[in-house]
Amino acid sequence: MQRIILYKQINNRWHYVRLTAMPHAELGIETGCCGQKPDHSETAEIPSNTDPQAALRQEGERWITQGYSKPHPHSLQVMTLHFQMRRWTGYPAGAPWYDDWTSGYLDPIQKVLDETCNGIPRGNERFSGNYLHYYTIFNTDLAQEAVEKIAAAAPLKFLLDIHIASREKQVHIPIDPNVPEYLRSLFRVVEKSARTIAHELPVLFPTDPLQPEFVPNGSANKRMVGEEAAHLRRTLKGKWNFDSNFWDPLTQAAPSEVVFLNGMAEEKKQAIAELLSQKLQEPLYLLDCETGLFEIDTDQIFGGSHEGMVFDASFEWVIYFSHHYTITFGGDWLVDAVKDLYLKQQELLNAW
Repeated sequence: MQRIILYKQINNRWHYVRLTAMPHAELGIETGCCGQKPDHSETAEIPSNTDPQAALRQEGERWITQGYSKPHPHSLQVMTLHFQMRRWTGYPAGAPWYDDWTSGYLDPIQKVLDETCNGIPRGNERFSGNYLHYYTIFNTDLAQEAVEKIAAAAPLKFLLDIHIASREKQVHIPIDPNVPEYLRSLFRVVEKSARTIAHELPVLFPTDPLQPEFVPNGSANKRMVGEEAAHLRRTLKGKWNFDSNFWDPLTQAAPSEVVFLNGMAEEKKQAIAELLSQKLQEPLYLLDCETGLFEIDTDQIFGGSHEGMVFDASFEWVIYFSHHYTITFGGDWLVDAVKDLYLKQQELLNAW
């Protein structure tokens, strides 16, 4: 599906109109106060000879004439969620507290901000146990109230500071005390410049207010949490020596033969996905080292994970995606299938 969200300030409160091109040639129109669910919803039929994106833009133009728009990011406030976590040196999803943190805090916060059109993610950073997530927000008190309610209801508590201001909260990256003073000063200059550039990016790259954004058609992927997630992680560790972190299958990390490629043509990916759809034992899972453990569909196998592993309920095969853009296949029958697929291009297998 595609949608356009526009905003207008009325009596010191930001209001929104959310336009969504839905299945069956329908256009959804929702209006409300940012921070609250829609107070009015209606649907309109999209004419059969009209492209859904064109219908969205046309309806958006009508609301723009009524004063709705995309406000400049610098005219809005920024909410920083500053979590102070136990130190962890690997990828976030490998941390023992990660599933409780995301399911108790980040996922429900993102959900309520989306539902009420009161927050737009603008990045995050992490270092030395500091995890900072930034959102451009419209109605500050309602955003803070929503986050506080979610934090109060979270089953496992984490130390959270909510900071709302015109700019992101900044926490200095610690520098080893053994680093010479002149290098410490240079580092601080580079750090300040990088953050200034990041703050100015919305100005450097303005967007078309009527450019539709794509949204999932249906519910988001199911996140695996609790004992079920712990069981999947333990099994991956025991069977594939994968611990939700960087996996080096070309060493002793892989328990059996693997084959890897530096990228794949789309038709090859489609052939592997079709083969897996015939043989997999559902559910199908993705353990993304940055974002966690999810159930996915077969059309998401090659969805662009930078570091992570796809596997099914059998644990008999895996596909590992690395940040080096290599794709590694493990499991006897899957390795043989990949070799057969590249029978006339064997030079591409296991080649850097």
